[in-house]
Amino acid sequence: MTQKTPPTPPQTLLAALRPFVQDTPDTCALVFGDHRLSFGQMARQATALADRLRAQGIERGDRVGALFPPRPEAILSLLACWLVGATWVGINPRYQRREQAQILSDAGVRLLMSMTRIGPRDFRDDLASHEADLGLDVLRFEPDFDPAATFPATPSHDDALARWQDALAPLNPRSPAVVIYTSGSTGKPKGALITHAGLAFRAHTLHTDRFDLPAPAQLIDLPVNHIGALASGIGVAMVSGGKMVLSEQFDPGVTLRTAAQERLAILSGVPAMFARLVEHPDFATADLSSVKAISWGAGPINEAVLHKLMAATDAVFSQQYGMTESNGPIVYSPPTRDTEILLNTTGKPDPRLEFRIADDTGTALPEGEEGEVQIRHPHPFAGYLGNAEASAEAFTPDGFLHTGDLARMRADGYLVFCGRSKEMYKSGGFNVYPREIEIVLEAHPGIRAAAVLGVDDARWGQVGHAFVELASDPDRDAATGLETDDITHWCKARLADFKVPKRITVIPTMPRTPVDKVDRMRLADMVAQT
Repeated sequence: MTQKTPPTPPQTLLAALRPFVQDTPDTCALVFGDHRLSFGQMARQATALADRLRAQGIERGDRVGALFPPRPEAILSLLACWLVGATWVGINPRYQRREQAQILSDAGVRLLMSMTRIGPRDFRDDLASHEADLGLDVLRFEPDFDPAATFPATPSHDDALARWQDALAPLNPRSPAVVIYTSGSTGKPKGALITHAGLAFRAHTLHTDRFDLPAPAQLIDLPVNHIGALASGIGVAMVSGGKMVLSEQFDPGVTLRTAAQERLAILSGVPAMFARLVEHPDFATADLSSVKAISWGAGPINEAVLHKLMAATDAVFSQQYGMTESNGPIVYSPPTRDTEILLNTTGKPDPRLEFRIADDTGTALPEGEEGEVQIRHPHPFAGYLGNAEASAEAFTPDGFLHTGDLARMRADGYLVFCGRSKEMYKSGGFNVYPREIEIVLEAHPGIRAAAVLGVDDARWGQVGHAFVELASDPDRDAATGLETDDITHWCKARLADFKVPKRITVIPTMPRTPVDKVDRMRLADMVAQT
C-alpha cells in the first residue's frame, strides 16, 4: 500500500489564503456579531487598509503596532501589513499605558492601529500619549464595526486579487510576519520574531495533524497577539479556508450559543476556559453536536472537566505544549479520547521537529531520564528584535532551541512534563514573569523588597503569590502602614490584570541566601505551609 505523501506547507499565510479568495470569494470567512464577511470582502477590505498604510508612509520592512481584541480589524490589520510587506506587532489590550509604550518603543513601531474603546475601557488618552511622547502616527478604529465608513474605497474583487498576487512575489518567507513580545527573568519584554514560513508551517501542521476537518468553523476569543490565537486559531482558518467567529473576549455563555448557531467544529483554549465552560448553567442543555475536536494548551486539564466534555460531545481531544519561540506546539496529543494519555502526558513530539531531552551539556538523555526539552525547527524563530545576546543564548551551539522546561520521555513515546526550570508561570493561559511584577512592586515607596511565585490555583491554573517586605517609616523607625488592598491597587494601575498577584503576604524580612539573593525555596515552603 502506497503511503500518502503529506501536503507541502505554504510559505506564507497570505499565499495560503489566496485560493479561497480566488475560488470561493462568496464563502463566509469572518463573523462578528451581526457582521459576516466573505473571503472576497475580507480581501477587498484588507487591500483598502493596506492602501491606507502606504498613504501614511508604511513601507516594506517597517513594523506596525496593532492594539485589537479578536475583531475583524485584527484580522484585516494582519493581512494589510503583509500586503505591504510590513511586520505586525501585536499589543495586548489588557496592557496599561506604560506597558504599551515599552513595547511600541522597543519595536521601533512606525504606526499604531488601535481601537479607541474596548468594552468599558477608553484608549483615547493612551493613544494621544503615544502620539505626543513617542511621536507615533495612530490610525484609530471606533468601537462599532462599520466597513463602509472604515473602508470607503475598497477595490474591485479582480483588482484586490491582482494586488494580492503582486504582494506574494516579493514576500520573503524568512522575513518576520509578526513580533510577539515575551518577558524574561529581567522583567524587560523581548520581541520574538516569528517568520512567515514559521507561522504558516505551524498553522498547516496543526490543521493536517490535529484538525483535519474541511473548512472548520471555530471561535477566536484568545488574545490575537498570542501565538495560540495566531497559529492554532487564525492560522488554521487561513490554511483550511475555515470560518472565524470572532469574540472580543472569552465568555462561556457566548461559546455555548455560538457552538450551536455557527456549528463550530473546533473548540480550543486553555484549561481555565474549559473549567468555566462546563460550570456554566447552560452547558447541560447546549447543542455541541457539531464539535469534532477539542484542544487546549498552557497546562493540564482538570480530570472532572475532561470527563464532562467527553460526556457532552463525540469529539476527539488533544492537548499541546509549546512556546512562542517554537512557533507554537512542540508536543501534542494525537487526537484521542484516551483519558490516560490526556491526563498524564503532554503528547508526542512533532515528527517534523528534531527533538531531544538533554542535560546541561546538550547531550541527549535516554528514555525515562529528566532533562531540558530542546528542539531544532525547520523554520526557527528569527531571534529577539534588537537583542543579539538573548538571540544567541536561545540556541545551543548545534542549533537546538532552549525551552528551559523539564520533561522525560515514556517508553511509549509520550512526553511527561516535569516543570519549568525558569520562574515563569501561566495564569489563565497567559505567560507571567515574576521579575516584571517585582519591579512594579519595588517601585512603590512603601515597599523595600518583593518576590513573586506562581502557585497552583483551581480556576486559573496558577496565580501570583507576592511576598512583600515593607520599607521603614523614617520618622517612626517602623514599617509603613501599607495594606494589601493598597498594594493590589498599585499593581492594577500598572499591570495587565492577569499579572496582578492574586495573593499577597507581607513579611517582616525577605529571606535571603548567603549571597544575598531572595531565597525562593524558603518562600515556596511558606506557601506550602499556608
